Amino acid sequence: MNLRTPSLRRMLLSATTLAFTACEGGEGASLRFSVDEPQAPTFHSSDGVTFTLTEALLRLEDIHLRLPQGSGCSDVRGLPPDATCSRGDSGSGSSDVLLPGPIFVDLMTGTTTPDLSSLRLPSGTYKAIDFRLEDNPLMDAKRDAPSEELLMSYSLVVKATFTQEDTVNTLDLRLHFSEDARFESTPGIAVGSGDEMLALLQPQAWLEGLPVGRCLQKGDLRLTENVLSIDDQASGECTGAVNTLKRNIKYSGDLRKVRE
Repeated sequence: MNLRTPSLRRMLLSATTLAFTACEGGEGASLRFSVDEPQAPTFHSSDGVTFTLTEALLRLEDIHLRLPQGSGCSDVRGLPPDATCSRGDSGSGSSDVLLPGPIFVDLMTGTTTPDLSSLRLPSGTYKAIDFRLEDNPLMDAKRDAPSEELLMSYSLVVKATFTQEDTVNTLDLRLHFSEDARFESTPGIAVGSGDEMLALLQPQAWLEGLPVGRCLQKGDLRLTENVLSIDDQASGECTGAVNTLKRNIKYSGDLRKVRE
């Protein structure tokens, strides 16, 4: 990534919400990357500590979307220069759109860098969006670097507030991934003109199996200046917390249709 370009933060704030739009003679349906509540989502550890999400930045690569049956690449408009559309496997009757990325997503606002809002896709039934969680091993941002620099080094940057023993603290996660994942709806989502799909990572699943409150009380997790950073030093009931956290996040993807 060219470090001389404008900062990711400015680009994220100026970009419009990601919209994959399905064409049905009109604008069709849009899809937005997000978390599954519109404002300040809350989620819980397995022992009931409540967290309020304040920041969630995601780096995606190799985004793959299979078009509905009966539609083709000629129905796609506004592909970015590095994206491709091609016929799927022999006999599948479908075409595939691939955006190689990297694409940086602010899950709190739905904005992306680069801006993909002009992409238009045919309407029909969508079942999954495959993607790769990957970071840049050549970058080594300091932990106190601005978020836009952190996302050049990490796959996911998350911040959330929580209260422990009457003190407000911050959960600060910077996670490395090198794995494939997907946003998925098993029955599929039928969309038409004016509909919106949401590709979600669900925070409610992220801390499953992690009793954060008890681990803090026992010293299995540690606060440093009121900041909790879950890392390989976790012990006791929270041994392996990083792997548990990453697994929960990987499988928290969901694909939904926004209801009026």
